[in-house]
Amino acid sequence: MISVNREAMKTVRTILEEADALGVAVERLENGATVIDMGLNAKGGWRAAQYYTLVSLGGLGIVSYEPFDLAGRMLTAVRVMIDHPIEACVASQIAGWRLQAAGTEHAAILAGPGRALNQDSLDHYFEWIDYRDRHHESVVAIQTSEPVPAEMADMIAESCRVAPSDLYVLFAPNRSLVTAVQVAARIVEQSLHRLAEEGMDLRSLRCAYGLGVVPPLVDDDLISMGRINDSLLYGGIANITLEGDDAQCAEIVGRVVSMACEAYGRPFIEIYEDAGRDFYEIPIELHSPAEIHLTNLTSGNTFSAGRINREVLSASFFSQ
Repeated sequence: MISVNREAMKTVRTILEEADALGVAVERLENGATVIDMGLNAKGGWRAAQYYTLVSLGGLGIVSYEPFDLAGRMLTAVRVMIDHPIEACVASQIAGWRLQAAGTEHAAILAGPGRALNQDSLDHYFEWIDYRDRHHESVVAIQTSEPVPAEMADMIAESCRVAPSDLYVLFAPNRSLVTAVQVAARIVEQSLHRLAEEGMDLRSLRCAYGLGVVPPLVDDDLISMGRINDSLLYGGIANITLEGDDAQCAEIVGRVVSMACEAYGRPFIEIYEDAGRDFYEIPIELHSPAEIHLTNLTSGNTFSAGRINREVLSASFFSQ
């Protein structure tokens, strides 16, 4: 059986060995857990972002960069190639584990392969798949602007049934390059949860790849949050191969792109402000890719919907 934690640990060990070159900071907490700062107080960088993304995918993907032209400005896009979308995306990459430790201001939302070991917290995404991991080491990734305290590491280790010394936590804030890249690289994951919400059986998936534009950086967590969401809603493309039914593909494909939502058409930060800065007040339909292509292996037909919205991306990324 594939173990997402075992596969991810191969990349974690590379990060530990090359920490200085990657611009990350490694700390061993008093309980023995290892935390890796990849963009809060540490500088991070493009290679660190690539490794963080691969870890979040449970080590089950290829992460690369390519150019992306936007309004005459050459940006970077991140491409992810995934052979095991259920294990890599649904069981690992989705940020589905909510956890709040004493001494922290906000609840942390955990992603990464440790979710597949978690036995205590409700993580409803596992209702869609038939997968759980078994491994003696656990890896999680947290998008946060706060250091990871030992109390939180203890809670994670206990839920994963591993010793704290076998726990590895990667973290970075919204404003970091690492987060800008790893969020843009969530384009396949974002598409899969929308497909499931619209009734598709994710066990029919065979492979997937996606492309997401990496937004310009700004040293402000709120503005950064808006831009990284826009990279998915208006600048992300998902290509998914499955074995299924043409009629279902044709029926669903137009419902799982962001333009199907009434809130579509404005930078995410404006939508977020109108929702009272409450993510739960934002329509779930908006959390979709800009463009999607579903290829049915059974028939050989491809069903497509959506488009890259360069106008909104330019307004989000370049407006003063």
